[in-house]
This record gives sequence, structure tokens and C-alpha cells, in this order.
Amino acid sequence: MNTRTSMAGIRDALLFHAVFFAIAIPVALNVQSNTLGLALVVFALSYNMALPLVGQWRGHTDWVKLWKFLLPLSIALPCADWMLVERMGTLHFPDHGIPRLGGAVPLYFMGLWIMLLWQVCWLAMATRKPYPVVAALSLSGFLIWEWAARPMDLWHAQHVLQVQGFAIYPLIPEMLLALAALWMWNTLGNKPYFQQVLGALAIAVFYAGALSLSLLWIG
Repeated sequence: MNTRTSMAGIRDALLFHAVFFAIAIPVALNVQSNTLGLALVVFALSYNMALPLVGQWRGHTDWVKLWKFLLPLSIALPCADWMLVERMGTLHFPDHGIPRLGGAVPLYFMGLWIMLLWQVCWLAMATRKPYPVVAALSLSGFLIWEWAARPMDLWHAQHVLQVQGFAIYPLIPEMLLALAALWMWNTLGNKPYFQQVLGALAIAVFYAGALSLSLLWIG
């Protein structure tokens, strides 16, 4: 992308996410139980429909392509959470009345991972040093979400080292996840889509392994 396109893309991305989260966060904070679950389903679907539509409308073709690449990754990542719930016993998701993957992870999480991954990858690509930037942005972003998850009743850690109510062990794997996503996008962004899907699924497997090692060493 040239500088002009990058600046336009940054501006539009920041505006889109500012509007989306200005609506989503207050709603999520003011509803509970099954109503919260329904709201999260609506937000996950709305984000993944609105993001590519706005990108197409604003003429950001790479915006839409990045979303298309990250979507199968976002869909696959709850499998790692499933492992943490069922095998490791380190993660718990409150019951919000929504069907669950393997009876463990609410299905709306398939559409939530992309909300942070897309932002950090898109913004990092507009900088001169995208990998250090995506590492810093993702570490900060996931730290905020891990901290906010318990008061928002989204998930909480158990039986692991915690600080202020959130677990430490996922943070480095989550940063590595964002780095891997950006690297894979730079590698496969112009390749056929089936190769991109395979690359995204490989990242999900890598993330599950990184979580397991981090839990062994830190948790």
C-alpha cells in the first residue's frame, strides 16, 4: 500500500472500530446471563458482516482480503480454548445459554478472536516495523481483554498463576499468535485462498502448542 492509502486505511479502521465498540461495550457491560450471550452472538455476526462491507465501500481491498484470511483462523482458535477447558482445566466460560463447541466454548468466540487480530495486523502493516508493532499492540490488547474478561463475565482462569484475577500464561502465546498471523499473511496474502486457509489452520495448531508449553513453564 502507498502512504496515502495506508493513512486512509488507518483512519477508516480506527473510525469503524471506535463506532463499533462504542456501541458493543456499553451493551455488554449492562446485560447479563442469556441476554449477554445473545448480545455477543449479535456482535460477533455484526462485526464480521460489517467489517468487509465497510472495507469494500471505502475501497480498501486489502482490508477485505485480510478479514477473509483471518476468519478461518478466528473460527479455529476456540479449539485451543476447548483444550484448556476439557484437558487442562485452566479455563472456564460462564453459561450464557449459547451452544458450545465440544460442550466447552460458546460458539460466538469463533467470531470474537478476529476483532483484535484484524486490528493489530492492519495497523502494524501501515508502519515501518510491522512485527515489533504487532507484538506490542497484541500484547497490550490481549492484556486488556484478559483483565476485562472476568468483570464482563466472559471467561475466567482457574488453577493457574494469576495477577489481579487474570492468568499470565496466555499472554506470550497470544502475542506469538498475532506475530504468526501477520507473518503468514505476508507470506500467503497473494496465494490461492485454499493455501491461506491451510496457513490459518496451521497457526491455530501452533497457538495450541504455545499455550501448552507456556502453561507447563509458567502456569
